[in-house]
Amino acid sequence: MNIPLGDSLSKKIGSAQFFMLRYETEFTPCTGITAVTKQERRSFKRGIMIAPWCPKLKREKPQDDPLTSGKVKPTDWTFKVNGLLCRVLVTTDEFAPILFLAIEGHFEGVETPYDIPLPALRKDTLWFGLAVDVLLTQAASPQQFVWAADWETVPAMVLARSRHHVSLTLHNTFDECLVNEIKPFGKTFALFGTKRKGDGIKTALEIGMELADAVTTVNRGFAYGMRNEAIQSKVMAPHLQALMGRVVGINNASFARVSDSLVALKQSLIENPVEARKELFKAQVEARALLPKEISSTCGDKVIIVSMGRRVAQKLHDVMVESTRQLLRKDKKLPIFVVFTTVHGDAGSPARLERMQALAREFPDNVACLDGRLQFFSEMMRAADYNCMPSLYEPHGGAYEGTVIPIARAIDGLAEQICGLEPKGEAAKMNIQWHPANEAPGGLLFREGGKTNAGRVKDLAALLSESPSPNNKLFKEMTAALSEVLLQAVDLRVKRPEKYAELVLAAIEKQQGASWEVNLGGMLALIEDARLKRVIKS
Repeated sequence: MNIPLGDSLSKKIGSAQFFMLRYETEFTPCTGITAVTKQERRSFKRGIMIAPWCPKLKREKPQDDPLTSGKVKPTDWTFKVNGLLCRVLVTTDEFAPILFLAIEGHFEGVETPYDIPLPALRKDTLWFGLAVDVLLTQAASPQQFVWAADWETVPAMVLARSRHHVSLTLHNTFDECLVNEIKPFGKTFALFGTKRKGDGIKTALEIGMELADAVTTVNRGFAYGMRNEAIQSKVMAPHLQALMGRVVGINNASFARVSDSLVALKQSLIENPVEARKELFKAQVEARALLPKEISSTCGDKVIIVSMGRRVAQKLHDVMVESTRQLLRKDKKLPIFVVFTTVHGDAGSPARLERMQALAREFPDNVACLDGRLQFFSEMMRAADYNCMPSLYEPHGGAYEGTVIPIARAIDGLAEQICGLEPKGEAAKMNIQWHPANEAPGGLLFREGGKTNAGRVKDLAALLSESPSPNNKLFKEMTAALSEVLLQAVDLRVKRPEKYAELVLAAIEKQQGASWEVNLGGMLALIEDARLKRVIKS
């Protein structure tokens, strides 16, 4: 490998088992995929990550710029890509390296790596593919496999396939057709102009799922949901259904290390539950005192429920808003305090934020609305009782964090992770599907009823595309189901503290039971199987 890098990095590249192609990282962040890539770097020691460098990304503070802080540095490694200069940058920490590819005039998102016009994003994925192809040609050997993720890295995966075994992980089913962008690249990406047997041109994911040696997704529940939930099979990914049988669910692990204090609390809850409960609730009170005054002065001893994430249709924050509104209008003394702590998402984000803010204005003693990245996340998680996730779909979802108990719509990765306490209706059916009868409950689940018909599909499509959420039949059913479970959550915390503490114990055990090493092992097993089926000549 005759490339201008230090010996240490050259050795890491030479001895790597695989190259991970990712379109967002902790230094070029956007969604929950960022949290995944952060853990992959910390757990997959023999991996090398490759990602586009986004020079125009907005940083909240100057010290957040990884170039300024020294967390990312330029190298002397450069090469030409279709006549344009590509520079390679690299991370400087002790984790699996990220090789960032910088091409003049490309990857110019400001808010996120995807924050550019869609035609430009599609074209950038082709440029990324070309740059990855050159890098791998210079630095990689056929024994190393290439691990792509999502539609944005499929062009790179396709170019690598003749020299490497390749895998594709789906963090979602977002997809694009690249036929309008391939012409300037000659025959290089001609595959992306392939016609389907029926109507239309094949999309990036169709091609990627057909050609990858292994196709995975981030949770067994989402692998099931992609085939069986109407939001996927009828609305988001009907064109992928013929390929869904290839998808293997390999569960993500936790996004944070289980602390020593959590392990100690778990042991105490087992050996001395009465004293452990006292310590648990005392810690919550102490953490609440550390919250900003506008929250600490009003939350008191109410049941705190947080609602987090990007303001996008998927998260259905509007369902939480409307459920909370209905409950508080019915009972203004309900001991509930809801904290919406969300960040900008898609074009519908402002309307969703206004809905949250209006609720906070109507019920200032019961609702707080925060916009932007939470500066006191640790304190908030120690203070909160519950985290509510009423998602329209959820590939995996960070269901567990410390001692906070999840409340979730029983779908996809959430249903698979969370064993619900006393679920009803459709939620009970999902619970039976994923959890043995003797599994300890670790959260609360809800799910609206109803059959999948044309009206239901239309409502799902509207919830996915409109902001604020339309008040259609499905939205009302979701709101009613969540309202019932929110009352259950308040009653549990106030009147059944011993049962609540049992959920905390189960939640800690759930976090301990997940492993990124097991996650990697699943992928390695699939690749070994692929080596038997498709031989690549050195």
